[in-house]
This record gives sequence, C-alpha cells and structure tokens, in this order.
Amino acid sequence: MQLPSVDNFVKDQHYGITYNICAYRELSREEMMRAVQVFIQQQGGRQPRQGAVVKIFSVIGLNDG
Repeated sequence: MQLPSVDNFVKDQHYGITYNICAYRELSREEMMRAVQVFIQQQGGRQPRQGAVVKIFSVIGLNDG
C-alpha cells in the first residue's frame, strides 16, 4: 500500500501549533479538524508544545473512487 502523500496544513493560532495532515487527497477544513481532534485524544488530551509542527498520517481518501 502506498503511503499518503497530500499535505494539508492547519494552524492552531491560540497555541501556535501547525498540524500537517498527510492524507490521500486534499481535505476539507472539517476533515482536518477531525484528524487533529483524534490526534489530541490519542495523546491523552495533551496539546503539543507551543510552536510545534505536528505531522499526522491519515487514511482519509484511501478508498475514494
């Protein structure tokens, strides 16, 4: 299986964190926000440090026709 290769960037202005959601297609704002929510939940609710750049790999778009 090929790894996702489309970078989707969203910035949390409050914490100064940039999230790079790597997926199989361009994501909508809602899809990006959901991927970030899931990531934070998986981290036990802890935010990354201020100014961090976080790369999230997503399967969104894998099975799109």
